[in-house]
Amino acid sequence: MKTLVLLQDYSGFKKGDEIDAKDEDVESLIADGIAKLKVEVTKHAEDTEEETVADADTIAKEVYAQIKTEFKSEGKKLFAEPTDRDKLIAGPYKNMGEFAKAIASKDQKLYNWNQERIEKVTGMSEGIDADGGFLIPPEWSSALLESINEQSDIAPRCRNFPVNRGIQLPYLNRGALATSSTAGVTVYKPAEGVTKTPSTPVLAKADLALYKMAVVIYATDELINDSAIALQTFLSTLASSEFALTKDDDIINGSGAGECLGVLNAPATVSQAKETDQPADTINTQNVVNMYSRLYPRSIKNAVWLANPDCLPQLATLSLAVGTGGAPVGILQSIASGGISSGLNFALLGRPLILSPTCITVGTVGDIILADFSQYVTVTKAGMGMETATSIHLKFLENETAFRFEIRFDGQPWWTSARTPKHGSSTVSPFVALAARE
Repeated sequence: MKTLVLLQDYSGFKKGDEIDAKDEDVESLIADGIAKLKVEVTKHAEDTEEETVADADTIAKEVYAQIKTEFKSEGKKLFAEPTDRDKLIAGPYKNMGEFAKAIASKDQKLYNWNQERIEKVTGMSEGIDADGGFLIPPEWSSALLESINEQSDIAPRCRNFPVNRGIQLPYLNRGALATSSTAGVTVYKPAEGVTKTPSTPVLAKADLALYKMAVVIYATDELINDSAIALQTFLSTLASSEFALTKDDDIINGSGAGECLGVLNAPATVSQAKETDQPADTINTQNVVNMYSRLYPRSIKNAVWLANPDCLPQLATLSLAVGTGGAPVGILQSIASGGISSGLNFALLGRPLILSPTCITVGTVGDIILADFSQYVTVTKAGMGMETATSIHLKFLENETAFRFEIRFDGQPWWTSARTPKHGSSTVSPFVALAARE
């Protein structure tokens, strides 16, 4: 048995929980990105040789096995067999700032350690040690990946599948709800002795690939050498913020060609028409109510509103009339508890409102969206999920070090089209956008 730390919810346990797994299950859980091996050490490698659960040799070999499993799908031989704690994931450096400072100062200890971590190949663009390139330790890459998820408003709400390459995802092809809510499976009510009529679900599949996103950041030697802590903040803030915004933007606006199929370009999204004679660049109460009515009823509990910040002045003044003796009631409410900590400060008709830069400006399709992102599927790279490297040669003459971060990502709605309900006339969907008001 080995102790694992969950990277996502699994079999009744929550992300971050520790579980004991059988030896035969450990490799598959790590390879699928569900968990990582728990390794306990008392101090950093430079400070002590004491271990709390095993000797240094044993820990190093277990960590090596984990990393090798996570990277084997790339076809790369990344690590030499480790024999002491200096060859653990982070090597002899405690944080990203120290690591970068060692690169800039050409620390021989870093060169020796990196020599054992990667396999030499030809070409300066590959981030190889002989050409001044270094692989960023996986634990810092993982920390950056967590920061991306924390800064995303939309991506964490989607149904994500960690995969090694791509996935053909089956789903129910429900074009209409008039006769069956489950794509062909029908309930009959036969009289006694009457033969039951069989029915068959209509299945389809969604093809999702892992498209690459990359960020390259140049840091001057002065920045690296003068303040390692500032550099760590500089790198993590710029890279994680841009990745987070790009993923969210693709989920909403992606074309589906080399990137996500965004909600606004998906056939499943309902376009709610504007009101007759409605002025350009406006949002009124009836728009919002009509959008809500077009949301698939089972999506109400998960749905959120997205709106461009330009929409807020108009949304804040929307109201519902209360008979002849009452004052109008505003439909935009502030969230009193948990709003600031959760990043949600408003609710519109009872569902959270997120002011998002991914939405288009007011008056254009996509300025306000009502969506249940549990019905949007994303795929990410299983295991570590991010490729990282540095190079001191790319901008050698400028005395700058290049830091490269790459993730692979794709997504699309789990619905092929909007659906007509059994008892209703207007189509419904988990995704509703207001039509243009120009």
